[in-house]
Amino acid sequence: RFTTGVAATTTQDNTIAGWDVRSVMLAISGVDCFVVSVFLLLVVYLRRRQNAYIQENDDAVISLPDYTVEVWGIPRDATREEMTSHFQRFGVVADCVVTQDRGKVMGTRMKRSKLLDKLISLKIDAAYYEAKERATMLRYQMRRIAKQKAAIIKCDKIIDTKMSKGFASVCAFVTFERDKDGVDVAKAYRHGSYLMDCCQKQELKFRGKYILKLRRAPESSDMLWENVIRVNPVVRITRKLISLACIFVLLMGAIAIVVYAKDSLDNAPPVVTCTSTVVHPVDNPTPILECAAIWPMQKENANGNVTSEARSSVQMFVANVKHDKCKDFITRGEWAKPMRQFAPYDGAKLANLPGPGKPWTGGWTPETQADECAALTCMKCYCTSVISFDNIQDLMSAYANGDRSQDFCKEIYDQIFLEAGVQLGTILVTVVTNMILISSAGFFSLFERHTTISATEANAALYTFIALFVNQALVPIIIYSLIEILAGFPFFFQGAYSDFEAGWYNKVMVMMLGTAIINAVSFPLARAAPAMMSSLTRALTGCCAHSQRALNKMYKPQKFKLAERYGQVMCALFYTIIFFFAAPPLFPFAAVLFSLMYLVDKTLLLRHSRKPPSYDHKLNTMFLAYAPYACWIHLAIATWAFGHHTIPSYIVDPGDAVKATNVAGAVGASGCKP
Repeated sequence: RFTTGVAATTTQDNTIAGWDVRSVMLAISGVDCFVVSVFLLLVVYLRRRQNAYIQENDDAVISLPDYTVEVWGIPRDATREEMTSHFQRFGVVADCVVTQDRGKVMGTRMKRSKLLDKLISLKIDAAYYEAKERATMLRYQMRRIAKQKAAIIKCDKIIDTKMSKGFASVCAFVTFERDKDGVDVAKAYRHGSYLMDCCQKQELKFRGKYILKLRRAPESSDMLWENVIRVNPVVRITRKLISLACIFVLLMGAIAIVVYAKDSLDNAPPVVTCTSTVVHPVDNPTPILECAAIWPMQKENANGNVTSEARSSVQMFVANVKHDKCKDFITRGEWAKPMRQFAPYDGAKLANLPGPGKPWTGGWTPETQADECAALTCMKCYCTSVISFDNIQDLMSAYANGDRSQDFCKEIYDQIFLEAGVQLGTILVTVVTNMILISSAGFFSLFERHTTISATEANAALYTFIALFVNQALVPIIIYSLIEILAGFPFFFQGAYSDFEAGWYNKVMVMMLGTAIINAVSFPLARAAPAMMSSLTRALTGCCAHSQRALNKMYKPQKFKLAERYGQVMCALFYTIIFFFAAPPLFPFAAVLFSLMYLVDKTLLLRHSRKPPSYDHKLNTMFLAYAPYACWIHLAIATWAFGHHTIPSYIVDPGDAVKATNVAGAVGASGCKP
């Protein structure tokens, strides 16, 4: 009921708190357009502020990249003199550095450095065991030291082999004496970058045949020199495809869990609001289904009385119920088929039902499953009503011990526990999957071997955002939506909802609200968990450190992973902006999430994290570039949703409405003009 779908449960003539429901929907759609417009203006404002800040900072601070361009596409044997001569035409070249593919050795050297660091720690531990005269641990430690030395020798051989093969030129950094010359050469080469490579002018090609690609040089601290190597384009594309394939496999695992949960819940008995089956002098004086009049289970204490006639009658009806047929008699959580017409319900009396061993004749409505489904509804309402704080312990004990006198409600309780377990399991799997996706996004971004930290972080943020958004927002829509032309397609779009009907809101949007609540807790907690574990480890094992080196490692601050945080924020922002038309509480949930993330990250950055690298504006530029798409998607979906025939709206043209009497529903509201 926290979704806009509550309006779909009303009619054109209803009122909400005295207001015409059509006016309410007019106000909702107007506020919707206003909020989206404000967000778009805010994005434009932030983008202009960022551009102004970048320009101001660039004018105020002079750095080497202002005069330097990074040149790719050079041949393997390119020399410094050739590169200087080639770019001399654009201005005086102050310096030129041709970078060779020493990254293929640097990676192995970095691995060797880690092995040496580990060897030192092993030797320190061995000295400790020797001093304590712990011979068994000392022998074990010496074996580990021998293995570590063998690994280092193996790395040395690999390094020598690579060094003997020599190094090829990879790229060049050309520095001009004037920053204007660097701008001019970048403009000259930019003309061919948007067209096919063959369109580059002949005089711009190196040696007349090699197509060069230029860009402004990054800060030296931003370079990942171990990744500056000559890589075959096929290898680079293969790494990208492997990353995407692995993330896709993880997402398919998450989809499989959701499909299992959906199938389990679809096979469950339908739920009816039990208060609608009980007589109330004010709220419900004449219920459509009055359980106590048909099966007086409460009066006969059916759960503890095996001789109860109502108990035996209900069990016979429930034993022959077809759960999938019960949906025909239940609408929006309430019983829809009038059952008072069958009063005094002689067909439900045990004497009028088939005896033991005789086939079921269909009850008092043989042509439908209405009576069987009514019995199931009444049985579930009764079983849930007998539970209280006073008797829950006795009921649970009888349930666990298999007491036959108390097994009347066992099937109902089994189903309740199954549904709760499936929903809880789905939530836990979603949280775990999110954490795995976040970690894998960073891993695969490193696996692709980008040449700068900024590019690596931007790629990790993008992977995190896409994976989380698909897992949390798109998967429920894909699973529960129905597209008839895709009939037979496994898993996808084989749900029960072909449009934005009330059931879609109550199923998909409620699930998304639950995910948003989980995110508000799990995202900040996941960020704080490493720091908390580090503090706990120091408290428990700090006294056992054998050396200052071990203590230093124990007190080493955590790395502040900005890319993951950008991905999480973008995911929460996107599903909030896109779907708030259907679930307005997404806004306060997002506000809680962003507030908690701000407080947690501020504490972690200032007190528990090492100094982060000098980031440039790539991450923020990516965020501002993608943010408007959330608004456009929102407007498209909201226009369709508000135009559904069940959404109350004013008639645009009464004359047209008269002609369209056979059309299901009135003309719907658009996303901005109901």
